Amino acid sequence: MNERLAQVRKLLNELEMEMRPGAGGGDRDFSAFLSIIQQIVDDLQPQLSPYDAAFYWFLFRHSVAKDGDPHLRVSTRHLRTAVVKSSYSQLEENPVSLGKVQDTLRALESIGAIRKEGEPNRDGTLYRVLIPDEIEACRKFRAERQSSEQQLKFPSSGIEIG
Repeated sequence: MNERLAQVRKLLNELEMEMRPGAGGGDRDFSAFLSIIQQIVDDLQPQLSPYDAAFYWFLFRHSVAKDGDPHLRVSTRHLRTAVVKSSYSQLEENPVSLGKVQDTLRALESIGAIRKEGEPNRDGTLYRVLIPDEIEACRKFRAERQSSEQQLKFPSSGIEIG
């Protein structure tokens, strides 16, 4: 498991180096990042509520996707207005309730998508944003999905249709 995480970090660092202006790069390394995005869509997102998904994507965008570092310090007060608007309020500012932010962070922690890495301070709480290969629930979901996809495949008959 640690070896796979090291590979992901290495690929993300290489991607960051290649994406810098003037750096020679290739689509080959960008595919590793796209693979993580595909895993989030296929293996994590189906297990999340719409709020959970929006918050995960926000945290992912401002951590792993920003600089390859999975750590991010955020405050619940900031998240009230930074991620999505409340569907229950007609106010122009329209913040999500503090309770909803806390519930959403707890839900992401319970599925293993994020993990607290430090105590709260004035700037917020330090979280680690995990990618699907690091999340047990995603690995289980992927295995179940792949198993059911295998059952749906028809045996090759050797007959070409066309």
